[in-house]
Amino acid sequence: MAIADIITRIEDDARAEADAIISAARERADAVRERARLDAEREAERIVERTLTQAKVEADTLLANARLAARDSLLAAKKDLAERALAEAGHRLEDLPDDEYVELIAREVAEVAVPGQRIRVSAADEQRLRTLGALLRDAGIDVTVEGTSPDIERGVCVEGDGVRVDVSAASYIAEHRADLLHVAVRTLFAGEDR
Repeated sequence: MAIADIITRIEDDARAEADAIISAARERADAVRERARLDAEREAERIVERTLTQAKVEADTLLANARLAARDSLLAAKKDLAERALAEAGHRLEDLPDDEYVELIAREVAEVAVPGQRIRVSAADEQRLRTLGALLRDAGIDVTVEGTSPDIERGVCVEGDGVRVDVSAASYIAEHRADLLHVAVRTLFAGEDR
């Protein structure tokens, strides 16, 4: 065998070995690429699932918050309407005919007055309540009506022994507020879920 044949044979063997190494490397690279592709697909699916789960949670939270805001808005509107109903009730009490108004004030005074106290009438109600003293005396309430008081808007002020109680349509509404609100809500929103 000549040297040229030996060199050719070595070159052929080296080429064959290089081709085998390259082929094996390509197969390993293909396998690594395939594993990486499968891993990437699985990770993408996990990311999509996590994202969908997060999106659902966020959507549920937004929906719940929107429902709460709507409920709060509805409750605020209902409360405002009930408060306006109470204010209107106070105005209607103030607008009662004089005889009914004086009876209302006399009933409220009878609940808080003790013998010997004095009553001062608001300037706005002086004429309407001119019969209050006689009405209270007839009911056996021992109090004295002593003129007007500039510091009360409507109704009367019962005073004595360091005690002062305002008696008016507004104080009646304030004293019975919880019961009146209950009636207003029941009347205004009958049949609704509260």
